[in-house]
Amino acid sequence: MPLTNYAADVVVIGGGVVGAAIAARLSLTNNRVCLLEAAGDLAEGASKGNGGVANSGFDTEPGTLETQLITASCPRWETLTAQLDVPFRRIGLLSVATTDNDSQRLEERFEKATANGVRTELISRQRARELEPLLGAGCHRALWSPDDGIFDPMRLTIGYAELATYNGAEIRTRSPVVGFERDADRITDVRTPTAVISTRFVVNAAGLFADDVDALVGGDPCRMWPRHGQWWVLDREFGSRLRHVIAPVPGPDARGVYVIPTTNESALVGPTAEDREDRWDKSTDLEAAEFVFEKARELVPAASPDYAIKSFAALRAASDDLYRVRTDGEIVNLVHATGIRSTGVSASPALADLVLELLGEAGLDPSDRAGAVTHVPAKSRFALAADPTALGELDPRYGQIVCACEHVSAAEIAASLQMHVPARSIAGVRKRTRATGGRCQGSVCTAGVAFICSLHMGVAPEDVPVDDGAGLLGVGRT
Repeated sequence: MPLTNYAADVVVIGGGVVGAAIAARLSLTNNRVCLLEAAGDLAEGASKGNGGVANSGFDTEPGTLETQLITASCPRWETLTAQLDVPFRRIGLLSVATTDNDSQRLEERFEKATANGVRTELISRQRARELEPLLGAGCHRALWSPDDGIFDPMRLTIGYAELATYNGAEIRTRSPVVGFERDADRITDVRTPTAVISTRFVVNAAGLFADDVDALVGGDPCRMWPRHGQWWVLDREFGSRLRHVIAPVPGPDARGVYVIPTTNESALVGPTAEDREDRWDKSTDLEAAEFVFEKARELVPAASPDYAIKSFAALRAASDDLYRVRTDGEIVNLVHATGIRSTGVSASPALADLVLELLGEAGLDPSDRAGAVTHVPAKSRFALAADPTALGELDPRYGQIVCACEHVSAAEIAASLQMHVPARSIAGVRKRTRATGGRCQGSVCTAGVAFICSLHMGVAPEDVPVDDGAGLLGVGRT
């Protein structure tokens, strides 16, 4: 395949929430932006397996860049998610002590939260159970953090990317970086298997594979490894009764197993945290699954496997150097946005601002462009409509419910296939609409989703991709 040539002021490497947030922020300026993602869709890495908690900064270390970025981002979520057409609810979090030792550590956490400028309150067992009736009798007391919230991290990632494209940014999936050209201490070109992109600046936001990018370009080295985390998804019969995010007292190395309501009223339970070597292994196992429920039920006894509809695992990027957001020491036009923990979702708006500031110091014009688009068009959703019949008058496909579990209409599925950053698979439709993501996990609605995909993709239903991999649906013609 012949290479195409393209010119950009900034190339962002990595299509997770951090890379997408950076692309969105840069797109508001006068600069040409190109985002490169190796996978076939955005949010295929750690962002896909994030718990979706908008952290307030109550449990991060005072004085760190992580805390600075989270606390700067926290007040912005209502405005930003409205601009990106992403659901968000500021429901608060309870960090629950179930032992005397945990209770003592809550006081230390309260002092740190206060140092971070985060609103928190140490509350009694009785008050905690009034706030969250599903808490178990083992609760000694809790730390109440009212400013924590929840959002869908995949839709947030795609929302950032949509905003970037509305402002002219180029989003290229299936575009792994395979090489660079340099002129002394500057990168001049970025190579993918199909393109050569000349550029003035590069941002490395490649997550788990950021060290590979650094090695390829010859920049400051870093060490990354996968932290395997297993989750359960619980049905909305349980999730709709859960009022707040429930967390254990954070440990020195991990936050522990959470019980998290989602914006579509299901619930997440997890994750585990196991450092591994294989960067592709997302397998699940029974022992880890049982561990997750054991820990979850110490906090919320009603979190039963009886409500489970899916188990999955994700790989988070672990590193020696946390929140490595700085200009490279050798390559003057390379900015690192790596070593970002799971809190990168919560820090993403302020993190993107910081990257723009660093690029400005390196010579990029950081000025915002007059007339830049600040809102992506909001999409009507049948499940959220006050008067669903009115939607049918706008588009009769709103009257065709394809996914009964999540109340997703044919109109919404079609819209997801026509976005600026469109779905290109059944899994891509699920990210954008929740179709196939409910109680039946697609056993009823996959055929309908595939049919609509086939109409828009111009392929037979059996040739519709299931996900980012090579697998096709494989149904036979009738």
